[in-house]
Amino acid sequence: MIRIDEDQTTLHITRGDTPKSQYNRLCFYFPIYNFETEEEENYEFGLDDNISLVVFNKKGYTKQEIFRLDYTIRDLGYTEPTETPEIPLTEALMKKFPLANKKQTYWYDIVLNDTTTVIGMDDEGAKKIIVYPEADES
Repeated sequence: MIRIDEDQTTLHITRGDTPKSQYNRLCFYFPIYNFETEEEENYEFGLDDNISLVVFNKKGYTKQEIFRLDYTIRDLGYTEPTETPEIPLTEALMKKFPLANKKQTYWYDIVLNDTTTVIGMDDEGAKKIIVYPEADES
C-alpha cells in the first residue's frame, strides 16, 4: 500500500510492498519567487541537478539518517530539463525501512544539490512517511 494524505506530503506505505500504477513515484516541484517579474515560477531542474531523498528517525531528526537516495535528473531518465521530476518508489526502496512490528513514523526531506530543501520541515511541520509492517516479518 502507498497512500498520500490530503496534505499532499504525508506518505503511508507498507514496508516491502511493490508500488502500483499512479503511486509508484514521488512527483514534486519547486516554486521560487522571481524578483524581476514579481511572480512565482517553478524551478527548472537541469539534467545534472542532484536530487536527494533523505529519511530520518522522527525523534532523531538532527542525528541520524535512516537512508539517503541520490539521483541526478539524468539518472531518473530525463533527457531534457523538467519542472516536475519524479522519484521512483520501488520495492527495494520500501525494504530500506527497518523491520518493525508496528507502524513507525519517519521524517523526510527532498534536497536539491545538497544545498536547498525542496520539501521538508516548514510552517506545516515535518514531512512524514508512515511505514506499516509487512505481513510476513518473521
